[in-house]
Amino acid sequence: MQSSGVIRDGCPWNKQAAVELRHLRYFVAVAEELHFGRAAVRLNIVQPALTAQIKSLERILGVELLERSKRKVELTEPGREFLRESYAALSQVGNAIDTVIEFARGATGTLRLGFGANAAISGLVSSSVRRFKLNWPRVTVTLKEMPSGEIPEALLKHEIDVGFAATVGSDVTGVESKAVGRWPWLLLVADNHRLAVARSASIADISGESLAVYAEADGRSNVEGALSSIPGLSPRHVYKTTHITSLMAYVSAGLGVAFSPSAVRTLNFPGVVFLDVLDPLPEMEMSLLWRHGVHSATVLNYIECLRNEV
Repeated sequence: MQSSGVIRDGCPWNKQAAVELRHLRYFVAVAEELHFGRAAVRLNIVQPALTAQIKSLERILGVELLERSKRKVELTEPGREFLRESYAALSQVGNAIDTVIEFARGATGTLRLGFGANAAISGLVSSSVRRFKLNWPRVTVTLKEMPSGEIPEALLKHEIDVGFAATVGSDVTGVESKAVGRWPWLLLVADNHRLAVARSASIADISGESLAVYAEADGRSNVEGALSSIPGLSPRHVYKTTHITSLMAYVSAGLGVAFSPSAVRTLNFPGVVFLDVLDPLPEMEMSLLWRHGVHSATVLNYIECLRNEV
C-alpha cells in the first residue's frame, strides 16, 4: 500500500461498492485515537475486526487513509480530508435521524387550521393554538378563515388539516367531528332601539322588524335554521352578510336587529346592545373537524390537546 494516498493502479472508485456508516464510525475512532487497540476498545470490537474494516474501507476507496508503523499510526493527507468529510456525513445522518423521529411524533411539521368567524370571536382558535404551542413549540401553525360550510370540503381536498365549523346539517362522509363549544343566542339591537334599555327580549318583541343575518357565501345561515321553528318571527326585510362586522354595522346603523351567538359579546361593537333571548332557541354548537383515518402525528396531537381541554 502506497503512502501517497493516491488512487492505486489508476483504478477509479467502484460506485457499486458502498461505503457504510460503520466504516465511517470505525475510521473516525482510529483517526481520533491514532491507535487501533484503543479504538477497538472504544468501539467494543476486537482489534483484528477493526483492522479488517479499515482495510476494507481503503480498498473500496482505492485510497490510503492511514500510515501504519510498529510505533505509530498517522493520517495521510487524504485521510485528514476524509476525516473532515466523515464528521460532516455522520453529523448529517444524525440530524436526519433526529428530524424524522421528531416529525414522526409530531414535534415538527405544519398544522393548517381553518375556521369561521364565530370560532375566532369565541376564542376557540386562539386558546387552542396557545395550548398546542406550549406542548409543541416547533410546529408551524397556519390559519385560514373560511365559511363553516367550506370546512369539510377543504379538509377532503387536503387544503387544511383541521377546522372549526358551526354545526351544519348532516354528517359529511370522510370527515370526523367533535363538539367543542356551545353558545346561546343573543338579540342585537342599536343603542337607540326601543328595546335597548331592556336586558332581555322575546322574538315577538321584534316581529315585523328588519333582520340582519350572518350567512355563508351560498346563503345558508345557522341563525335562520335556529329561528325557523320559532313562531312569531316575521321580519319585514332580511339583510344577509358574510362578515360579522357588516352584521354589526347593520345593527348599529339601525337598519335591522340581529341574532348572534353569545360569544360575539366580546366584540363590544359601538352602537350595539346585546339582549338575552327569552325564547328557548337551540344553542349554536361549534365542532372541530378532521379527515377520517388521519395519520399525521401533528394533527392527532392537536386533536388530543383540544379533547383534553374541552
